[in-house]
Amino acid sequence: MAFIEVRDLIKIYHTKEFNVRVPALRGIELEVNQGEFISIIGPSGSGKTTLLLVLAGMTEPSAGQISVGGVRLDQLTEDSRSLYRRFKVGTLWQIPNRNLIWEINILENVEIPLRLLGVPREQRKKDAKELLSEVGLEKRLKHKPSQLSGGEVQRAGLACALAHNPVLLLADEPTGELDSRTAGELLKYFKHLNEAHGITAIMVTHDFDVAKSTDRLIQIVDGRISGYSPTEKLKTIRDMHHVYLDRYGGIQLPRHVVDKLKVQREIFIDEEDGKVVLHQNNSNDVKKAKK
Repeated sequence: MAFIEVRDLIKIYHTKEFNVRVPALRGIELEVNQGEFISIIGPSGSGKTTLLLVLAGMTEPSAGQISVGGVRLDQLTEDSRSLYRRFKVGTLWQIPNRNLIWEINILENVEIPLRLLGVPREQRKKDAKELLSEVGLEKRLKHKPSQLSGGEVQRAGLACALAHNPVLLLADEPTGELDSRTAGELLKYFKHLNEAHGITAIMVTHDFDVAKSTDRLIQIVDGRISGYSPTEKLKTIRDMHHVYLDRYGGIQLPRHVVDKLKVQREIFIDEEDGKVVLHQNNSNDVKKAKK
């Protein structure tokens, strides 16, 4: 059984002012193993941040099933989701103000989640110092976020996200405000903590080079998973040819494959040597996309 299991997940936002329903997730199917570090990539408005918010217990799914470490998030009450967020989930956001309190130093910031859990003062100071040392900030403990560089602020936020020892770490565009060198440093610490603590980590990003630093890349387009691939041999997004088959027999083809096909035209299905082959006839040309 996978650590995270998502089945036919749907999220619809309802704007009361105009009485409009906007689908953000349209039947997501996803499995993530414990300790895995994956990235979710996709264009703006594709639904990737909404998926992160559902996994974080910050928004309620409209339909479908979602399980994290055996906890059925789709069955939780609002109070139960609050407890789930407090004990099970760490979050790191693109905007530093969402990760840290600007008026206190970073050591005090990392202590806050431990204080909420009732950890004694001396123990929480010790734990906070150790975490900040793991992200290379042992000499900056008494500095406030405004006194740190952008990369240091995000590393402090990473330590804060892990202070309460969560089972799931979620990061939404954590390198979005950083240059490539600083982003690389943050990802190095991110991967180290993922491996050292055995935590399952999911990162949303627009940047393919950032996504390649994870174990597996998931592409989401128009609220559906359109492809995935281990990143080890992935040179470009066009090398991704794995897709999910949902329980209704539907698949979402990767965008670079769809671009080669004629939409709203027939797709023919053949079974050849144990493989399923999709092809489309167009003026004697046959365009094939193999699953």
